[in-house]
Amino acid sequence: MPVICRLLAQPAPRAVQLPTEPGQLANAVESAKISTGVYRYWHGIEFLLAQHQPESFSARWLELGQPVSPSTARVPAARIIAAPDVVRLAGELGQIAPEDLAPHYDAAALDQAGIYPRKWQEWEETFDPLGQVLEHYTFLQNIAKRCAEAGDALLLHFVDDGDED
Repeated sequence: MPVICRLLAQPAPRAVQLPTEPGQLANAVESAKISTGVYRYWHGIEFLLAQHQPESFSARWLELGQPVSPSTARVPAARIIAAPDVVRLAGELGQIAPEDLAPHYDAAALDQAGIYPRKWQEWEETFDPLGQVLEHYTFLQNIAKRCAEAGDALLLHFVDDGDED
């Protein structure tokens, strides 16, 4: 199974505590009332955003905020994005329709750039990876908007669901 990215709304006060109290991460994940995910398409989404608007805030959404867990060679660190940054992220994502990202999709370029899971060309033989990326991008748009409207922070929580990507 793949490394997936879960997106969890977090009350703004918790966003301040998590970087200094990483032991609270499990509680933050467990207690999240609003969540979604971008499954294994997190890196592909970032790649397409970076191709679309390289200098934008959203082009590096996986690097925003502060780490709240260690990373491994396979799994990125969980990150908490503070409420003001979520507002900015939601604003940018709200201006980028999924269709705007489609022209930047190139399976060979994704594989060559080492974009997780590095199977884009292989996937094209059996399903529509671009369609999946764009669908999961809308999940990112929606939770960012919802968090921004509520004044919440956003927790990016990566989970290794097993060995197969």
